[in-house]
Amino acid sequence: MDPAPPDRHTGAADTAAPPGGPVRWLRRRDPGLRATARSVRAAVLVPVVFAIAHFGIRNGQTSLLAVFGAVSLLLFVDFGGPTRERLGNYVCLWSVGALFITLATLCSTLPVLAVVAMGVVGFAVLFAGVVSPATAMASTATLLTFVLPVAIPAPASEIGWRLLGWGLAGVLCVPAALVVWTARWHDRLRLCLADAAGEVAAVLGDLAAGGADPDPTTMDAALVALRTQFEATPYRPTGAGPTDVALANLVSQLEWVGAGTRSVLANHQRTAEEEHASAIEAAAAEVLRLLATSIRDQAAGGRRADTSREEAAVDRLVVARKVCTTAALAELTGNLSAPGVDDAAPSDDQVSSLDDVDPTCRVRMLAFTVEQLAGVALAALGSRASASSTPERWTASLRSYARVAAGHLVLNSVWFRNSLRGAVALAVAVAVVEVTTVSHGFWVVLGTLSVLRSNALGTGATAVRAVVGTALGFVVGALVLLALGHHDTLLWAVLPVAVLVAGVAPSVSSFTAGQAGFTVLVVIIFNIIDPVGSSVGLVRIEDVAIGTGVSVVVGLVFWPRGAGAELTDALVDAYGAATAWLVIAVDQIGRDELPAGQVASGRREDRTVALGAARRLDDAFRQYLAERGAKRAPLPVVTRLLTGCAGIRLTARTLEGLPVLIPPDGAPPIEPVVRAREAVLDSCGAVEQWYAVFSGALGDLAGADMASVPGDGSLTAVLAEAWSAARRSGRPDEVLAVLRYAWVAERLDELSLLQADLARTASHLR
Repeated sequence: MDPAPPDRHTGAADTAAPPGGPVRWLRRRDPGLRATARSVRAAVLVPVVFAIAHFGIRNGQTSLLAVFGAVSLLLFVDFGGPTRERLGNYVCLWSVGALFITLATLCSTLPVLAVVAMGVVGFAVLFAGVVSPATAMASTATLLTFVLPVAIPAPASEIGWRLLGWGLAGVLCVPAALVVWTARWHDRLRLCLADAAGEVAAVLGDLAAGGADPDPTTMDAALVALRTQFEATPYRPTGAGPTDVALANLVSQLEWVGAGTRSVLANHQRTAEEEHASAIEAAAAEVLRLLATSIRDQAAGGRRADTSREEAAVDRLVVARKVCTTAALAELTGNLSAPGVDDAAPSDDQVSSLDDVDPTCRVRMLAFTVEQLAGVALAALGSRASASSTPERWTASLRSYARVAAGHLVLNSVWFRNSLRGAVALAVAVAVVEVTTVSHGFWVVLGTLSVLRSNALGTGATAVRAVVGTALGFVVGALVLLALGHHDTLLWAVLPVAVLVAGVAPSVSSFTAGQAGFTVLVVIIFNIIDPVGSSVGLVRIEDVAIGTGVSVVVGLVFWPRGAGAELTDALVDAYGAATAWLVIAVDQIGRDELPAGQVASGRREDRTVALGAARRLDDAFRQYLAERGAKRAPLPVVTRLLTGCAGIRLTARTLEGLPVLIPPDGAPPIEPVVRAREAVLDSCGAVEQWYAVFSGALGDLAGADMASVPGDGSLTAVLAEAWSAARRSGRPDEVLAVLRYAWVAERLDELSLLQADLARTASHLR
């Protein structure tokens, strides 16, 4: 059983060269010294809790639950977030633990009931992690409160003594976990969000002020730091509640705004004199600055922010965008009184991009993306607009949790399959304990829990490392016992060192070292509780070997595919669903003959499918991060693939927000405009085909040809011809139609440029 995964983050404290060789070595393996801090804290408190139970209460069951409860609360879990949220998580963990201890003790003397209960509880605890990273992080500690009492038979009269030990651990360890070294990765994510939003706001503010174009280097570095922080822990700092989902979405939304800002910066020479463009840039900068301040305040205090200022700023941004849109459309259609007059329009050879036709298009699109980001950010901040009362917020959260859980109650869900496999393995392990009556049989279950992973091969590799680590730990423990004899005083003196090593070894060394350190710790604990010499170590090697064997068998029988394969399947589904949404959004541009309800229904259905596939992809990614062992694909490659898929979804959402086309007056569309629409649809079809081939090839990269397909410039020429023809026709509806096609073409061009990046990224998977 290894402690909770170490926190990893990037920051100034970690990048600076620390003084001294040992400190430098430790910081390199434990960034931020979070695992070391937890281990030092545990090394102080675990012996204290153990001593109070052992010498003060003098009951073996109390001592056992107290010491393992302390180890569990201090080493196996480390909740993130503000203090109030962390306190709630610890209280929930302790309450569930007390319930499990009671239930497990009642079942422990009835073998069949013990096996069934272990399976049910195991599945419930493992599957609950799908809706909350706190629940996922606490799964090991929670399962321990059932595994330990169910594998050590005891009459119901012992429940009180066991709860006393668990209560003692909670009373002493939870306050320490809350007040000692309290920096948390959840808060760091919000701080990175605030920093990145502030840097984007600074660039936009400088653009609005005029003068020399700002340098986006600092903004780009902040966005990279945000993405790095978001990926820096196996358990993503978000859950399934509305504010949690919004916080996760903010990362990709802010990256999208950053890309839009770079696009506006590149086109700034065309809009530098545009008063309306400057107004949008200033309003967008104000929104981002206010959001950055509120997110930073929430990270510090953890309270729901008063978002009235942000909401007012968003309203001003919407007004600025609409004013700019109205002015742009008026300018584009203002000289159409006489057909054939095209004085205000650029000539065909001057129209090389959308910027030549509509210079403020990019800044208006940026305003739209900032508005979307603001809506997500307000939800993440828990604004009153998202839920006006506490009952409404509770109802929204419960619906969100239920929707996510229901979406994973299917066999193709990696979370469902891993939870079911884990539950079966734990139940089989308890059955082995009951059938073989192995001495100290709970080690069988603990061994299974330690090595159970998401595929059979990974489980086998971890099992070998667990047994090797246990054997090494026994050797060290035996040497300690030989050197110290059975002197309790010396064992108590060594105990803090054993706790420290057991806590820090998995982070600074390896899983094998963690197993060894934990074995030494257990040998010492059991020799203090019940002095039997080094035989405890021998017993543990035997029992853990049985447990790992059970785990390997279960892994081979049930779904011998790991998180890597599930991640690939989820990527294929997510790319397919996102591309289908994009195709629908493009196909309905200008299709005014379709009933409005049919259009809205089609978009809503494809949007729902795409967002559902995105959630499943995120969960598969979390499983992939949490899986031990060598990864098939480097993490930066995987995250780039996820970001590309998010880009398709955001493009589809952006196209849905285009201005509504003015219905024609009954006259048929002119031929060049018809050809422009067909050319745009053909371009979208080419994009769709490439992404279909790309997603299908992710699982079989060896023979895949994923080279990007560059445009031949024909679409630009067709749009330029349609633009000139629409201007000469004197029909505003045709001008607006071509303009919409040009906006779509611009977005499709961005996705085409993304193809080369994705093809290069995926080539690293070969």
